[in-house]
Amino acid sequence: MKMVIVGAGGITRDLLRRLGDRWEVTVVDVDPDRLDLAAKVRPIERLSGDGSSRVVLARAGIDEADALVAASNDDEVNLEVCRLGLEAEVYRIVAIAADPERLPDYRSRGITTISPDRLAARRLEINLEDRRVASAAFADGRAEAAEFRIEADSPLVGRSLQDLHLESWLVAVILRDGELIVPHGETVLREGDLVTVVGAAADYAEMVATFTGGIARFPLDFGKHVAVAVGSVRDVDVLVPEAAGFVHATAAESVLVVHPGGSRGGDDRSRQIADRLAELDEQWPGVEIQGRPMERSGPDALVELCRTDSVGTMVVPKVNSRLGVARMLRLAQETATPVLFAGGVERYQGIVVPARETEAGRRAARAGIDIAAHSGLPLIGVGVIPPVFIAGEEAFEEVRGAIARLREDAAVHGLSVKRRIRQGNPVRVIAELAAGHLVVLGIGDRRPTAIAPGITGHVVLEVETSVLTVPVRDRA
Repeated sequence: MKMVIVGAGGITRDLLRRLGDRWEVTVVDVDPDRLDLAAKVRPIERLSGDGSSRVVLARAGIDEADALVAASNDDEVNLEVCRLGLEAEVYRIVAIAADPERLPDYRSRGITTISPDRLAARRLEINLEDRRVASAAFADGRAEAAEFRIEADSPLVGRSLQDLHLESWLVAVILRDGELIVPHGETVLREGDLVTVVGAAADYAEMVATFTGGIARFPLDFGKHVAVAVGSVRDVDVLVPEAAGFVHATAAESVLVVHPGGSRGGDDRSRQIADRLAELDEQWPGVEIQGRPMERSGPDALVELCRTDSVGTMVVPKVNSRLGVARMLRLAQETATPVLFAGGVERYQGIVVPARETEAGRRAARAGIDIAAHSGLPLIGVGVIPPVFIAGEEAFEEVRGAIARLREDAAVHGLSVKRRIRQGNPVRVIAELAAGHLVVLGIGDRRPTAIAPGITGHVVLEVETSVLTVPVRDRA
């Protein structure tokens, strides 16, 4: 993610020592010597100039910045930096008040502002690093205590403390669902835990990397196979290549192809399907394609497979009716299994994720980030602002916040997010950006119907490309 800092003084240098590796930082200062000192702390882009200049900040990349820090020793400069940052719609702006009496000037503009004291860099860090909740030094500065939020994509989820092999720090307490836990070696970390870690200050960077990292898992939280139901060789040619490409782009292990067998499947048809699957298996090295004869067919066969096998995603053809889309979305809810509505795209050009601060939106965002991280495909975050008369003026701020959260979560995986903020009908906006991409949407708890299939159902019907729909709940 991109950060612009105006001012290369001591607080900035202390902040640079503490920031995570995901930040690409440009530091602006009129003093080249101070810029040189800052560059010795960590790799930065140095820009000599007046940070209160619109032209200089444009050269620093403020239009693409995720965060702006006004940390010069001149409040007039800092206030102008903040004003220009607000104009550029930078989501996260933090300032240092050189004179504590000027704090009201900053706060009247809605700027998070910190007084210059020895904890300034630490307080800046907490405002800028989403997964770090709190931090404090003790033992004459030789030790650190930090609180971290364990997110769904953390590689620590489901692991016991004794498996982490912590050496120079320890987990002191865990706050879980409002309950304070004093952990032991067999305590298993869960998503949502607030974990307080104590350790040597010299190992602080390693501590941060361990407790704020992310791992691309989709669809393993649901299952390890991608399942397809076919009834003919033509179905195989339409659906299985995309299913194989989907496995290649995710952490899934193999493709399970359900086809007619037993009393329902003629020997010739079954043989033809098996032969074609063998050909595709050779065409997709590294992706295992398995045939699975079954008495049932279509969605019913997929549902049965979900009950007996570890299915992480069901692949179905694009549906042209509201009734058909609503039925498949209900199956996704009932089986707690994602559904990929295949548009016949073997290799996606990128991943499109609408940024929404709902549970369904966050689940879709995590899936999209995982797929982008695993495949190396570009990730596009779409923020759609309904007309003001429908959603109110606060809708823009909500969209900006959702996009910022998406970018922060993606940065944990080393990903950048292309921002696309539009006003209008969400279905039409997504359809305009979706060509050749995989669109990832969440499915909430509300039951889709033919009359009201929801935004997800309308997108499936409207776009020509593939749409992955992800339910809120994992498989039990």
